[in-house]
Amino acid sequence: MRQDEKRDPGLRLLGLIFGAVALWGASYVTASRMINHSSASAKFRAAGVVIGVLGFLFWQLVTAKLILLHDEFTRRIHLIALAIAFAATWLFVFTTDLLQRAGFIHFVLLRTIWLVMLATWGLAIWGGEWYYRR
Repeated sequence: MRQDEKRDPGLRLLGLIFGAVALWGASYVTASRMINHSSASAKFRAAGVVIGVLGFLFWQLVTAKLILLHDEFTRRIHLIALAIAFAATWLFVFTTDLLQRAGFIHFVLLRTIWLVMLATWGLAIWGGEWYYRR
């Protein structure tokens, strides 16, 4: 293989993260469909849970590996972003709990809570990159 034909390691890592996200999404859709068949056997629905958890776990491991490949400065940005996402999710859960008990809202799906966490984490990474690298 010639020198200019070597694959860029950055592209390989980008492909890995996109693959992990795609696998997570596919496993989540598959798991949701399997779980929603309440007429199916308990083993079938349990397999759906396992498929969903394994897809999510794979994404977490790939994300952790990618964070560990960066330098200490970039790891710090990710740590700050995780702290912001944790605090924002905590505030969201606390607020929605009080709103539920006060009778202003009926129900908040767990899916909504973790979408808030993922969105906050992504925005915090973007904001941290912008703040520290400008």
